[in-house]
Amino acid sequence: MCARWRAAATTTSYDARANHAYPDRHPARPHARAILINTPHNPSGTVWRKDDLQHLYDLVAGTDIWLISDEVYEHMVYDGLTHQSLATHPGLARRALIVSSFGKTYHVTGWKVGYVLAPAALMAEFRKVHQFNVFTVNTPMQHGLAAYLTDPAPYLGLSAFYQAKHDRFRAGLARTRFRLLPCEGTYFQCVDYSALAVPERDLPEAAFCGWLTRAVGVAAIPLSAFYGDGFDQRVVRFCFAQRDETLEAALARLARL
Repeated sequence: MCARWRAAATTTSYDARANHAYPDRHPARPHARAILINTPHNPSGTVWRKDDLQHLYDLVAGTDIWLISDEVYEHMVYDGLTHQSLATHPGLARRALIVSSFGKTYHVTGWKVGYVLAPAALMAEFRKVHQFNVFTVNTPMQHGLAAYLTDPAPYLGLSAFYQAKHDRFRAGLARTRFRLLPCEGTYFQCVDYSALAVPERDLPEAAFCGWLTRAVGVAAIPLSAFYGDGFDQRVVRFCFAQRDETLEAALARLARL
């Protein structure tokens, strides 16, 4: 099975300001072997809808294409939306590897513990790769997570927990010169900085983030880092998975720009 995954990936650069993170409506390429999906999407914050799953199924029906679905932000969706997992669509679930993260869900990203769901035959192949890629996860962390999972309240309340931070951060940024992009899920907020009242607004994203960190004391990630060709849109990504007092301090500094 490993040899089948050696084909080069095909990528397309979309303008994040147009909020494109939905399935491509064009037919799958004849030699496609797999499609990688991410919802809720990092960095755009886009959340797929049920009809997006059906569009994806229409693309892959009648093919041997596998699906790899990154759903690590599944419990962080806002404004009444619900996460649409590939597991909810039988036609997609039978060909999908679904990846999620205990680290994201339980605020322990440093533990680097996640999990994968797949049909039994596909999971047997995945384990062959995993054996030589990671081998194992440390035992104490697995026992700790297993015990914590007995109480569903923490992950069932996660969307409400982050909704409050999402609303606080967006409301604060709306009072600045940054232009807010939509954020339907994840704990990331993308902004366009091209209308700031400082000359650094003309810097490329990576240089702008360096200046913002050093001179203003607020960290951000350039969206160009997510593109193989370094596509630059003067858009950066903030993270609002912070204490409220930290968010307020950052907003006060950003308001001066």
